[in-house]
Amino acid sequence: MMISAGCGFQLRGKVELPEGVEPLLIGGIQSSDQLAIELRNLLGAYGVELTENASAANFQIHILQQKKDKRSATLGQKAKVAEYQLTEEISFELRNAKGQRVLGPNRLTERKIMPNDPNKVVSTRDEENLLRREMLQNLAAKIARQLRNFDYASQPVTEQ
Repeated sequence: MMISAGCGFQLRGKVELPEGVEPLLIGGIQSSDQLAIELRNLLGAYGVELTENASAANFQIHILQQKKDKRSATLGQKAKVAEYQLTEEISFELRNAKGQRVLGPNRLTERKIMPNDPNKVVSTRDEENLLRREMLQNLAAKIARQLRNFDYASQPVTEQ
């Protein structure tokens, strides 16, 4: 007898795109950028066909701008930073096969509060990296939801 247990993770809202929309290209950022990795992982998990070849893409998710910020959120004893506010912001647009913008530019933002322990610099840095990755995963999910909700029927789609 075999018993299997899972962590309960489920994808929130499958991204089903109309026929002819795929393959998609992720552009405007390096393929090694963490946001590009998170987008590829998420869209791949949804079964969305991706391409690295611009001429093969029917649509392109084009990242126009990506900014991150870290600010003092609260001060503790002796005016030392007790918490930081982390921000990840992106601006993107969706382009058709001809390179024409069909959606956007849209700005998406994620914010998180991170406790700061000046006595644990290394663990604080690791926690920031972990939170930033989670924020980028959330931004990728927001992009995926916008792709799912976009009215592709109003756009001419070219068959490859």
